Amino acid sequence: MLRGALIVLTCAAIAAIIFSMAPSKKIPTRKAGGGKERWVFLVHGVLRSASSMGKIEAALRERGFFTHNFNYDSRHEPMKAVTKRLHREIGKVMGRDVESVSFVTHSFGTIVVRYYLAHHRVKKIGRFVMIAPPNKGSEWARILGKLPLYRWAMGIAGEKVQDVEKTIPKIMAPPPCEFGVIAGGSGTWFGINPLLKGDDDGTITVDETKLEGMKDFIQVKGQHSMLLMQQKVVDNVIAFLEGGTFLR
Repeated sequence: MLRGALIVLTCAAIAAIIFSMAPSKKIPTRKAGGGKERWVFLVHGVLRSASSMGKIEAALRERGFFTHNFNYDSRHEPMKAVTKRLHREIGKVMGRDVESVSFVTHSFGTIVVRYYLAHHRVKKIGRFVMIAPPNKGSEWARILGKLPLYRWAMGIAGEKVQDVEKTIPKIMAPPPCEFGVIAGGSGTWFGINPLLKGDDDGTITVDETKLEGMKDFIQVKGQHSMLLMQQKVVDNVIAFLEGGTFLR
């Protein structure tokens, strides 16, 4: 019974994700007020594409930020290869008139950037917003990881996210910048996923999102992937990037 339920839940989640992976439309970049450029690198999660970060990217550009919506293949591309490409893209930006380089990530994208910052020093680093990050790994991934379907569907990132601190030990230290965490969930003690303990967003528990040293933390009611579409999340991302605190 449990095995069948897990398979159905996994298939439904994968189907929903695949339908959301259409390429995003590019929005012309603008320089705010003639000053130096404030850059934000956005990094998506497992089985997603850059388009999943499109709503946040559009809002950031409207606010005057320059953005790079970074894309990678979470199933097949090794972490070192992903972060090597990310380093190359950040290097292109550093040749411009830059005020700061910040990061906004969703889910496993947080682990990508944490790994990157553990290996590279970013000049003029700004702030880092983590949305539904598996900073302590994912119990749900460990449960589903017992199924062959999960290993086939989720690939490299799916294996890594099960126990982040063991599979990617280099990221143990907190990021070398101000960072804040936005968690999802039901706002109650039982969460969205009945197979997880405590509050959760259906994929990651609230406790799994937290990381020592975070400057601020906020919980927004919502499901893991759908958090990216919520205006409250968008507003809080901008608030933290500009002021270092979330809205209340």
